[in-house]
Amino acid sequence: MKILNYRSGTSSYLDAESKSINRHDPGDRRRALETIKDMIGASTNLVLRDKSCYVDDEFLMRFLYARKFRIDEAFELIVNYHSYLQRNRLLLQRLTIFDETIQLALRDGFPSVLADRDRRGRKVIVFFTSNWDPTAFSMEVVYRAFLLSLEKLLEDKQNQSQGFIVIVDWTNFTLRQSSHLAPKTLKLMIEGLQDCLPVQFKAIHFIAQPWYVEAALAVIKPFLKEKTRNRIKLHGGNLSTLHECVPKDILPTELGGEGPALNALDWYHTLLESSQTMDSPKSYRITETTIYSMPPKGFVKGSSENLKANFEPTAKTALIEVKHNL
Repeated sequence: MKILNYRSGTSSYLDAESKSINRHDPGDRRRALETIKDMIGASTNLVLRDKSCYVDDEFLMRFLYARKFRIDEAFELIVNYHSYLQRNRLLLQRLTIFDETIQLALRDGFPSVLADRDRRGRKVIVFFTSNWDPTAFSMEVVYRAFLLSLEKLLEDKQNQSQGFIVIVDWTNFTLRQSSHLAPKTLKLMIEGLQDCLPVQFKAIHFIAQPWYVEAALAVIKPFLKEKTRNRIKLHGGNLSTLHECVPKDILPTELGGEGPALNALDWYHTLLESSQTMDSPKSYRITETTIYSMPPKGFVKGSSENLKANFEPTAKTALIEVKHNL
């Protein structure tokens, strides 16, 4: 496989043969991985001066799957990812299940992950926005909890390959809550989830969205790529159109499904009980090096209601400022 000059840029590196690689062929996947490694090793881009990710095959495969083994696009995503990490160190600091504010978000279902996959093998991530108390944890914390959850979910190669479905239920989401949709965090989320992280969102379903959410979405849409815009589906109060996209038998009763009511603590406990051990820190990972089965000193126990009083309000930006700040 011939490799073109990729030392200094992120445009087009490979010839037509490498771009048409068959991602279903194990041999082609291996060759694609080796090519990505060569590109990282030869790159003079400053964001890749730390080349420690070179030896982490599982980590690099995430980027290949996210870009359907289009090698030049996968390499560009790797560059964007490292740049995002370096520019947002504060956001990603102590990104762990034992961060108390992240616990608050997870225990209130931000996010929840359904047990079953859809017909195409995709995991379904759910947000019930009315559960959000902005005086307990900010939108930035919701994003951090989402990033932590994605990092765990991406350990599964099926999730890397098939991607995710997101359902956001806006039932009873108030105008007052919407005033805490911080523009700075919205911008970080759009940039990270759309252009920098190795994740595929196949569809984003909005349920019972009020007018002020639609107004915010109208402001945000120009900043979204066409593919992303086309994947956002607005159902309003019509759950039947949701069920045409996501089968009822995997959905909880809250979404008109045939499954049991959603327990927001299920995903929190999955993260808490999972074990992640590392011999040494990996600077290119967004999560901290943590042994999940051994809570550190100060680990928070008890319900989120008991914890909320300990945290000051942090999301203070009004919805009317979204367009100006973006």
